[in-house]
Amino acid sequence: MGKIKKSILLLVVFFSVLDEIEAQVIDEIVAVIGNEIVLYSDVQIQKSQLQAQGYKGTLTDCQVLEEILFEKLMLNQAKVDSLEVTDDMVTNQLDRRMDVFVRQIGSVEALEEYYGKSMEEIREDFFEVLKDQLLVQRMEGEISSEINVTPSDVQDFYNEIPKDSLPYINASVQMAQIVKYPEVTRKEKERVRARMMDFKEQVESGKEDFETLAALYSDDPGSAAKGGNLGMQPRGTWVPEFDAVAFNLEEGQVSTPFESDYGFHIMQLIERRGEMYNANHILLIPEVSSAGLNKARTDLDSIRAVVVRDSVSFALAANKYSDDERTKNQNGALVNQATGSTIFEMDQLDPTLFPVIDTMEVGDVSKSHYFQTRSNEKGYRIIKLVERTEPHRANLTDDYQSMQNMATERLRTQAMDKWVRERIRESYIKIEENYRDCAFGYPWVEEDDLIRN
Repeated sequence: MGKIKKSILLLVVFFSVLDEIEAQVIDEIVAVIGNEIVLYSDVQIQKSQLQAQGYKGTLTDCQVLEEILFEKLMLNQAKVDSLEVTDDMVTNQLDRRMDVFVRQIGSVEALEEYYGKSMEEIREDFFEVLKDQLLVQRMEGEISSEINVTPSDVQDFYNEIPKDSLPYINASVQMAQIVKYPEVTRKEKERVRARMMDFKEQVESGKEDFETLAALYSDDPGSAAKGGNLGMQPRGTWVPEFDAVAFNLEEGQVSTPFESDYGFHIMQLIERRGEMYNANHILLIPEVSSAGLNKARTDLDSIRAVVVRDSVSFALAANKYSDDERTKNQNGALVNQATGSTIFEMDQLDPTLFPVIDTMEVGDVSKSHYFQTRSNEKGYRIIKLVERTEPHRANLTDDYQSMQNMATERLRTQAMDKWVRERIRESYIKIEENYRDCAFGYPWVEEDDLIRN
């Protein structure tokens, strides 16, 4: 704490904390900024949120109040400047956040039980709070929108860091891939589809229940243990094929077999509630033959030979021949899902990749090797080692992007600091007497009766 908050906390409102606070003391206004007020309960709720999210160290009411004052200052200015956040924008954000809450707690029912309210009531409680948060984010964006970091700024920033204080950069790599998956034969697809139809008929005839078949035969380990149950989830949680089927079934109805990137499915709709639904499903993954795998490998070896001869670039070959939709249109570049960057530190690598690239030089293309995706899709791939960085102290040659990001962050912090101090001088601010002795980082309180106009 004690500094400008860099991001808005995830929207979590602990009604139980608020109830407890209100039971202990009559709520009161502790600060006013422009047309925005800060209540005693606001301070206690945010304090509890920070503690619940693992904040380390002593956390005082004064520290939390300053964080709220900072947010209220930006919120008030956003309204003065008529920055707009439409109801549609709030609804879209609220949908995504509610999806996260449901996944974290397990189901819609569990979320409703936790808050003691219906989903609609929970959404109503969150709506205005989220709208204010989005306005604050808009204001933050306005403040930093004109920041432009030049190479000279990056150089100056780097030169100001004492050499023994430069960050230590771990070993890392950047890679690209070309993937070939074996084709599933029509005969195998027909076999799987027929087996799925048999499952459907067993359920509809009452010979077997859906949950038992899912537990015994489904290739989806995540849901098979739960009888194929997916839980109550919103539209868009699963692959598009699921939504298309679920919103065309009646409750209790079993679908005909349908195909997705994962394999073949049948679905039984349990319940649909607005844009959310609960369903059971069975997944069967078609088997690939040894001949199919061998052909995929042979095809990939031919592609590698052309690339190694420099007859075609790796990037062009990835765009044209790779079967992996996530990477083919970005020149085959692998993306670190944890960071969104193409850089992988060595401990972030898929364990199956380390032995492939361990002895490679930058620019080398590996031989084809067998692999399986997380969804158990089998195939072959070749890897190009695009870049390798050994452990080192940060420098401008190898780590310009990191230095640029750090320089940008410093300029943003400076711009925000300047903006806050200017707005404080121009805004009406009143702090309740019990908080006037707080050791704030910003001059929220003046000596002249502690009221600012």
